[in-house]
Amino acid sequence: MVQTDAGSVIGGVSENMARTWLGIPYAKPPVGQLRWRHTQAAEPWHTPVTALEHANWCPQMTNGLDGLFGMPKGVLRGNEDCLYLDVYAPSDSTADSDLPVMFWIHGGSNVWGRAEQYDGSKLAESGQVVVVVVQYRLGPLGWFAHPALEDGIANFALFDLVQALQWTKNNIQKFGGNPDAVTLFGESAGANNVLALLAMPQANGLYRAAIAQSGLPASAPLSWARDGLGDRVTGAVPSARSFTDKSNPTADDLRNASLNDIFAAYGSGLTPAVIRDGKTLPDMPLDDAVAQNQSGSSVPIILGSNRDEAKYLLAFDPYMTKKALLLFPKAKDKAYYNAMSYYMTGVWRTIGVTDFTQKLVEHDAGPVRTYRFDWDEESKVGMSDLGQLIGAAHSMEIPFVFGHFERFLGKLDKRLFTKNNAEGRQAVSQAMMSCWTQFAYGEARYTMTANCPAWPVIEVNRPQSTMVFDSPSTGGSRMETEALSISKLTAEMKTDPALQKSDRTCELSRRLVQAFGLLRLDMESNLKDVCPATDL
Repeated sequence: MVQTDAGSVIGGVSENMARTWLGIPYAKPPVGQLRWRHTQAAEPWHTPVTALEHANWCPQMTNGLDGLFGMPKGVLRGNEDCLYLDVYAPSDSTADSDLPVMFWIHGGSNVWGRAEQYDGSKLAESGQVVVVVVQYRLGPLGWFAHPALEDGIANFALFDLVQALQWTKNNIQKFGGNPDAVTLFGESAGANNVLALLAMPQANGLYRAAIAQSGLPASAPLSWARDGLGDRVTGAVPSARSFTDKSNPTADDLRNASLNDIFAAYGSGLTPAVIRDGKTLPDMPLDDAVAQNQSGSSVPIILGSNRDEAKYLLAFDPYMTKKALLLFPKAKDKAYYNAMSYYMTGVWRTIGVTDFTQKLVEHDAGPVRTYRFDWDEESKVGMSDLGQLIGAAHSMEIPFVFGHFERFLGKLDKRLFTKNNAEGRQAVSQAMMSCWTQFAYGEARYTMTANCPAWPVIEVNRPQSTMVFDSPSTGGSRMETEALSISKLTAEMKTDPALQKSDRTCELSRRLVQAFGLLRLDMESNLKDVCPATDL
């Protein structure tokens, strides 16, 4: 039993003997009059909490990934009483262990995800760290800018994360962790939220390092969040008129609306970005806010992405693939499929890693390291080559970081992770877990080991060297130099043989503008030279 500042919790033991505490409340349930308010610390409890099961999901619409676990798609699931976290600690840890803490923020476009997807036991045991996995408000409950809300803030989910970090600061020593040695890490939208915390003054002093996996420094102006942006962004004000049936709803009207009505008003296409509300985040682009140290806390950072990020989107796109034997898709045109992935992934990496890193080092914003995840040894199923179809797609690094290859993509797991690729992927996993946990221990311990090669920081006005994580059979973990830019990629697009059919450069250009145009406002003008069409 562990005594926290709110009450005692009873934990359990994982299959690999790590100590676990699942579903610890870190905040008051954000329900009723606490909906769309600043997160508040949990009320004390007097009966010990049996922390053996994962908590409620935060409200979210099920999607195609849930379908891989046998759940129907498009169903609203979850409960607003969802602000809980899980803690994993090594089997031999005690309250005096003083271990580094790794604080995981899940991805899912800020509309989907839950703590039960991430088992931190192997990472904790292997790296001798304490792992915290947190849940936070999602979708319109977590990101909502409406003038009727008197708190005047829009990033409610970020305040959830700050409260969870404060809980960690206050309590993690009892679980074997060092409250002054917290490393943030997250993937996709979770990485975006990691970056937002780096720019958020309220989070200052609650962490000492950060890892952003496949993130983009994306943020939205308050005006977009409130009013929307044409057909491309749904704003809080017009949406609220729909779910309250009032043109000028009050705060009580908003807080009394049903979950079904709120989520129906936004639809399934909502992918909230953090909002530059001037209170939680400064009114400037997120990359500038982090680089200019707006939070007052400059810390070591790892930025990285996967070699085939875009294949996550393309693999089940009927424009790009067709069903083959055993219902697995295959690319209609392999060369075109790979080209689409190359350019979409290249722009992603340029914005999220290359250009962002350059800005950070120019502002001396803490030591920066970068990586690229390359593992692509998935099996073949019938006529479908999953290594080519999925490869090192978006999110594929997550099971390698956690050392768990079960319950990642449901019924696809046994096709992705087989006996034939076990040796190589275990080597990659050991390398990533070792590098991540060494980083959590701090610069003083960051030396070359058998699993993690020497990983130098990026220097200003020097070529960017990145750590590549791959199987030993295809080069293993190694350093490579790369030089990506939007201009270089667009120049390649004009002469790429795979794009020479009349509509292909324009289709790719449209997708790039749709995916990244709001983040890089120069994207459309850069692509006009590739595709002169006016409807980019």
